[in-house]
Amino acid sequence: MDVPTQYENAAPTWNKKVSRLGYSKAYTEFLAQGALRSGPVLDVGTGTGTFASSWLEAGGSSDLSLLDQSTEMLKQARQHFALRGVSPKIINSKFDDFSTDTKFDAILAAHVLEHFENPAEAMRKFARTLAPQGRLYLVVSKPHWCNWVIWLRFRHRWFAPEVIQEMAQDAGLSEVAVHSFLSGPPSRTSFGYIFSKTQPKDA
Repeated sequence: MDVPTQYENAAPTWNKKVSRLGYSKAYTEFLAQGALRSGPVLDVGTGTGTFASSWLEAGGSSDLSLLDQSTEMLKQARQHFALRGVSPKIINSKFDDFSTDTKFDAILAAHVLEHFENPAEAMRKFARTLAPQGRLYLVVSKPHWCNWVIWLRFRHRWFAPEVIQEMAQDAGLSEVAVHSFLSGPPSRTSFGYIFSKTQPKDA
């Protein structure tokens, strides 16, 4: 079974699993330190909308666009946000194929960069898609033996902080914060990052 099919099949129970493992709470605590209250927001690889939901819990803008290539994941996301009275724009697409005239004030991407064939190019596209002074909120897998267990199913990568920081700098992004999750699986698998687009860079 290929990885996209794995995600399609996991969609119905995804929200419950990530919440039980502590990711929803961890994401909210991370985003609470700097969620933007207004402006357009793009959640790349939104899945069932877990990261975007935490963004709202942290007081972030509800002007949301949710992008994912999984139809089933987006179906779950739409239902979840409907229960909250929120109607985000749904975009069924790969980020590589995504094109828009909108420049987003915030881009969210939780455990997405690890799946790109060329993560450095993905980082550059994040930067191009941000408005000047816009912010990129990333959660990325870090080196830890727990990620080998996840890799067996989802074939993701992991990156040391200095690698993420170098990719962001090369894309024209400045570091705002690096966040260590304090407990549970998030503390073992992930780091959070906030970067700011301090200057236009379309290369």
